[in-house]
Amino acid sequence: MKNLKKLGTLLLACALLCLSPPVVSAAENYIVLYGFAFDISSDNEAVIHGYDDRSAEVALPQKLMGADVTRIDDYAFFRDTTITSVSFEKATALKTIGVNAFHGCSGLTSLALPKGLEALSFGAFQNCASLRELTLSEGIGAIPAQCFYGCSSLNSVTIPESVTEIGERAFMNCAGLRVVEIPDTTERIAANAFDGCDEVVVYCRTGSLAHRYAVENTLSYVLTDAEPVTVTYRIGDADGDGNISILDVTVILRKLADLPVLSFSERAADVGADGLDITDATKIQRYLAELYDPYSIGEAVSYLVYEAEFV
Repeated sequence: MKNLKKLGTLLLACALLCLSPPVVSAAENYIVLYGFAFDISSDNEAVIHGYDDRSAEVALPQKLMGADVTRIDDYAFFRDTTITSVSFEKATALKTIGVNAFHGCSGLTSLALPKGLEALSFGAFQNCASLRELTLSEGIGAIPAQCFYGCSSLNSVTIPESVTEIGERAFMNCAGLRVVEIPDTTERIAANAFDGCDEVVVYCRTGSLAHRYAVENTLSYVLTDAEPVTVTYRIGDADGDGNISILDVTVILRKLADLPVLSFSERAADVGADGLDITDATKIQRYLAELYDPYSIGEAVSYLVYEAEFV
């Protein structure tokens, strides 16, 4: 009977352990809970110092052991190549992302920083080479030095009005960057902030710091407060001469082969409106041969553009 009681007590203890959260002390005296290594300050705020790679999709919590998560510490996810996404949806108390916190997270593809975030730090997302989509939240005061350096897949960025400074090499070597929108409220842009972004176009207002920066650094820009201009083209008129002919087919083929062309309109050449490829040349050839295709080749299309200076 005594042995049965001991066995029952042991089984109960095991069951309670299974129901309890997986909390242990790490060598650095951090607490580990749900994969996050963290500690709690005297102000009852949690700081995340590391992650155990239990999931490629990381969902940052609002609280850990009842304490608000307010900071991701320096190097917390440094060179963690296993994670593919980080959700900040529940991290409503987060204020700061530390130095090199996500540096080298090469599998990270999209990022939407939470409202309420106040500070990014040096190199926070440096060399996140697969990062394509980025949403910066209103409230961030600055894009610090090398914050997004080497994010070569990044396509477009909208800088919030709360950002007054874009630091040294902040977007340097973001080779895929095509569009950056910079508000009037930005008071300083480092001279090398966009070095290596050869195709970037700066969207800004006339006379703003961003406008002057684009001119001084010979970057293409669009003035968003200028009067729009109506531009008209004919579908299929790839060379812009006003006619649809075999020359348009030749221009498309040369463009696809990376050969020089005198004049080219990608909007007009993209007959199927699904990206320029060899089928656009074929569709124009069929049109010239008077074969039926469900495409409006020859039709005039108009659209509005803002005054721009492309250098």
